[in-house]
Amino acid sequence: MDKKTQFIYRILFGAVIIGGAIFLSLRYLLKGPPFIKVLALALIVGVSYLVIDYLKRKSKEN
Repeated sequence: MDKKTQFIYRILFGAVIIGGAIFLSLRYLLKGPPFIKVLALALIVGVSYLVIDYLKRKSKEN
């Protein structure tokens, strides 16, 4: 598999991971105390940051 195809698969897999984190934390954003809402937002931001950082790091290696 060439590098471009691997990068596309990594982007798609990262989008699925970010979408899953948003889906799982969405119900906590809609109800619950404010502290839980902040934690749900932190989860979305943290997962997004880690996935994007991983994609940037892997693209620089190749």
